[in-house]
Amino acid sequence: MVRATDEPRVNALAYVRPIEDIDPPLDATIQRTAIRACARGEELGTPEIFEEASPTGRFAFLHLLNDLGQVRRRDDAPAVVVATLAVLGDTALERARRLLLLEAGAARVVFADGKAPESALAAEWEARPGEERRRERARESMRAKALRGLVLGRPPYGYVVEERALVPHPRESQVVKQMFHAYVDEGEGLRRIAARLNRDGIRTRLGRAWTPGAVRTVLRNPAYTGLYRRLGVVVPASHPAIIDRATFNATQRRMGERRTSRSEQERHEYPLHGLLRCGNCGSPMIGERRQTQSGIAVSYRCENATARGTCRARGVRSEVLEAAIRDELTRSDNHYPVAVRPADAPDQDARRQRLERRLSEGIERWTAGEWRFNELVSRMARVGRELNELDQPTEDDPTDAEDARRRLLAEWDALDEAERSELLHAAIAEAVVEGKQVRVTRRR
Repeated sequence: MVRATDEPRVNALAYVRPIEDIDPPLDATIQRTAIRACARGEELGTPEIFEEASPTGRFAFLHLLNDLGQVRRRDDAPAVVVATLAVLGDTALERARRLLLLEAGAARVVFADGKAPESALAAEWEARPGEERRRERARESMRAKALRGLVLGRPPYGYVVEERALVPHPRESQVVKQMFHAYVDEGEGLRRIAARLNRDGIRTRLGRAWTPGAVRTVLRNPAYTGLYRRLGVVVPASHPAIIDRATFNATQRRMGERRTSRSEQERHEYPLHGLLRCGNCGSPMIGERRQTQSGIAVSYRCENATARGTCRARGVRSEVLEAAIRDELTRSDNHYPVAVRPADAPDQDARRQRLERRLSEGIERWTAGEWRFNELVSRMARVGRELNELDQPTEDDPTDAEDARRRLLAEWDALDEAERSELLHAAIAEAVVEGKQVRVTRRR
């Protein structure tokens, strides 16, 4: 989404990511309050907040960087306000990388806790425990094994390990296929699938009865598509697939659906469910239906506004949002961010390791006094940007995404809600809603 040219200048952007693993937790509400107070004290006005929906979120940071670039090309660069350095990542290296990206693009970075970014990073790096460094060296060794396709740990149900590689188990792999078929093609629930397996005398690998939770674990595991994921390494086609990718994707969509009723007859489809994020506070947007004189009206509203009343964003009618998204999908790729899939995941992971080593070496030179802070920022900004590119989503096949976009544009009015929803999720990674305008991140 491109802002109108007559909109007021943005003096500050802000980034929020909830942190749960500290005592007390630093939730989003606390961060927003601290950020706004800090912005007032620094005379920055009301900042535009980019908020992750969860501690593992990353889309908001990607959009912040994108908007930071757009604003900088139009006006002077704004400041970026963050509650504290810890919000920028879970490790010292990730925090450093993100801080350097912000320092390279913003007029200045302000921490609401009062610490100067330079001193905060120096203290963080100095306090980096030796145990963490030893764990990283051991982890890198294991990641190298994973990159070679060597299996680490116990294989998932349906596979056995032969010569350090996953191979389908003749009997168990058929059971896995039965589970996916029952869930996707027959529409059975987890309890019914577990009951059927137990009734047929089929047991888990440990000889126990199947439970809904055990069935869910199987249905959630991407290893059955031939993808191996361990210690941050993602190796596609590393071993024979038991389930095709389309079936696995259909399973994940069904498991992620929000039901408005336990009754299948009362369940309504929300084609945009799981795609929308509030541009005001960063929370997910949820669908709702209400009866009007002309029939059922479908709209989407910020989850914060609906559940807690802490966001002022208004609900937007489904047809307005779909029209905006449809319009966005007709635009050229350079109009908005594109979620790019790496061409070769093992090569990309090796590249990540090389870039992280370069970043660590650069920070070490800065802490040793060889570089000034502004030199660190200028020298390492490119490394940070390359690492940031590797954070882009990688789940969907690029051809599938483009085919989905073309089908949507050609058949939109003829598609039913379920078909349109499936294609939208294949073509779009995320859509940020600000009023009646939509900023789309497309898959490619």
